[in-house]
Amino acid sequence: MGRDLQKHITPICEFDVAGGLPGSRAQEAYRRDGVVCLRNAHDKAWLSLVESGIDEALSGGSQDIDIVEKAQDAGRFSFSSQAWQQVDSFREAIFDSRAPDLAWALLGSHALTLFYDFLLIKEARTASAATPWHQDHAYYPLHGTGLINCWTALDRIPMDTALRFWRGSHAQACLYQSVDFSGDTDYRHARHDRPAIPAIDDDPTAEILGCELEPGDMLAWDSYTFHSASGNPRNTRRAAFSINWIGDGITFHDIPSLSTYRAPGLVEGSSIECDKFPVVRQHRTLAD
Repeated sequence: MGRDLQKHITPICEFDVAGGLPGSRAQEAYRRDGVVCLRNAHDKAWLSLVESGIDEALSGGSQDIDIVEKAQDAGRFSFSSQAWQQVDSFREAIFDSRAPDLAWALLGSHALTLFYDFLLIKEARTASAATPWHQDHAYYPLHGTGLINCWTALDRIPMDTALRFWRGSHAQACLYQSVDFSGDTDYRHARHDRPAIPAIDDDPTAEILGCELEPGDMLAWDSYTFHSASGNPRNTRRAAFSINWIGDGITFHDIPSLSTYRAPGLVEGSSIECDKFPVVRQHRTLAD
């Protein structure tokens, strides 16, 4: 039997950024733990902007859409990627806000590149829609470290449906196998030459982090950090909008992957920068 998931969770280090950007303490916690919570990262206007684009994203605006319906659930588990190029409100929420600056402050990189947006909705009464333990980076055709997922709650997320993180699991930058989010089949681009995901819930030495979120609160984590979440047995929606950003030192790795993470012209070892993955922040030098 696994651990009692609600009794063994340590709070994620949190920082209120209503009045500014995350500072050195937040950056230190991010590098140490692999995840931080930024309270009041986005305001009601930003949340409304994202909400206004959801129907368009799920009805064809996204490049990659998955809608999981299970017979035992009344609701659906939907997630979609790369909608910013088609959905104006998503593009505005990404480029015309402080979203890039929040990520940039944590990464401390010379440049910041947009990788993709990700909309995730667990409708009411989707108790079976659990998100299994995984690392984001296991799905990406990328070499290197320095990719951050900035995941903003669109609804209140209590502890029983909150994300959980294995503290420090990013430190060795070791990639494990990828899994399918539906839980029914193997992931289409699974790499069986990688080690299997350990039994994290059965490991008494694995420190698990988590916290409740209010709309506008943001979790930011390293792409190598293991995380998971339960299904949503509640009678209310549980939704989030995340933006994935690339810092310095990431290059393209030409392995099988979703088209979401690829673009024409990228070759093994090349920079990821292109029209699909644009640079949005860059420190200027004297040479510039």
